[in-house]
Amino acid sequence: MIKNDLFLSSKAKELYNKYKLTPEQTSVLVGSLFGDASLILGKKDRTPNYYENHAVEQTEYLKWKASILGAQVKFRVMSHGYNKGKTVPYIELRRKEFIDFEKMFYVKREDGRRKKVVTEEALELLVGSALALAVFYMDDGEYSVFSNQCIFNTCDFTMEENKKLAASFEKLLGASVRIKVKRKKYPKLALSSKATDRFIAIVKPFIHSTMQYKIDQDVSHYFSKEVIEKIIRGYKEQVPAVRIAEETGLTPMEVYVIAHRLGVTRK
Repeated sequence: MIKNDLFLSSKAKELYNKYKLTPEQTSVLVGSLFGDASLILGKKDRTPNYYENHAVEQTEYLKWKASILGAQVKFRVMSHGYNKGKTVPYIELRRKEFIDFEKMFYVKREDGRRKKVVTEEALELLVGSALALAVFYMDDGEYSVFSNQCIFNTCDFTMEENKKLAASFEKLLGASVRIKVKRKKYPKLALSSKATDRFIAIVKPFIHSTMQYKIDQDVSHYFSKEVIEKIIRGYKEQVPAVRIAEETGLTPMEVYVIAHRLGVTRK
């Protein structure tokens, strides 16, 4: 069910209402295009073809998207990519209402091929809708339990585009957002702990039931009951973190972080 607090500002509400799709459809489309979806447009095509696939485990999530966009989930055996040989669910939908979004999200390169880009209009739509942000995060986000950080895998975008994303998120959340680069060429957007708390509060009503693990900030859910009890008891009994680490199979730093997240302190 779509909540009433879809828009994060009156300006965003006005912007969303100018499109031919419903605001909910526009939000899902925008979040998906920042995430895993593509708008395919061949030389002879007049209207773009929306395409998105996920792992079988995410079938229900994809069905949820399909129900909003007015599509049906189908299944195919992949012939290439990291899912080669696997059966995956996918959405394929062609609508004339997608034309505006194809122009917004794609540019043609010198070699004639199309490339997805981050534009100012698309950014306004993204940070203006809690649903769009939730979809982007469900597609490309992950939660780091030790640092309490939401992280977006944004390596498909350039460093400059990542900087635009980071600036927009910082403005929205009022807290710092960093760009981390893996192997010098794969950027990720990392929300600070404060930004993560605020972000999760915004998107929580829109997170699909199968994606709840991406917003689960309760550190005790990530470790066995036995480990959690050893840390709590060890802190109460003033046991050194090094010894607790040996007993739990964690590192001393992990013990410190988990204890802090649990609100356990030494006297």
